[in-house]
Amino acid sequence: MLVTREADYAIRCVMEVARHERISAAQVAARQEISPTFLGKIVQSLARAGILATRRGVGGGIALAMPIGSITLLQVIEAVEGPLCLNECLTDPPRCLHSRTCPAFPYLCEAQKSLRSILDVSFAHMMDTEEDTSLPTPALEALVELSPNGRNRGARRSKADAP
Repeated sequence: MLVTREADYAIRCVMEVARHERISAAQVAARQEISPTFLGKIVQSLARAGILATRRGVGGGIALAMPIGSITLLQVIEAVEGPLCLNECLTDPPRCLHSRTCPAFPYLCEAQKSLRSILDVSFAHMMDTEEDTSLPTPALEALVELSPNGRNRGARRSKADAP
């Protein structure tokens, strides 16, 4: 799964708005190097989801519609992407006739559960740890668990690991 550019921009937009009490869309677009037109679409999606509030005119701009501690990374991604789903068989209701007999199905369910859990982090928590850009230990452990054979896909095998 790849986080789309729209989801990436939505995350950056919420972070930028959270750093200010109220900010104009033009300022967010300039600071985050996002097309103002594209940002407008993203802000509309986030406002429909109840994450951002917008106001036109003097004193207007974009503000958070709820406390920063109540907004999660998962909520922002789903506001612009729709429900997070690794495969169609994991939709509710499942769109696959083979999910009951598929040997991969329980593993896909567990992977989706882990991903949703990792992304269920508040923006307040992320911003408190903004200086530390490393992943938290539980997130790293979950990512390693999701890789084949419990190995990090990017790690090279040493001669000692060879069979």
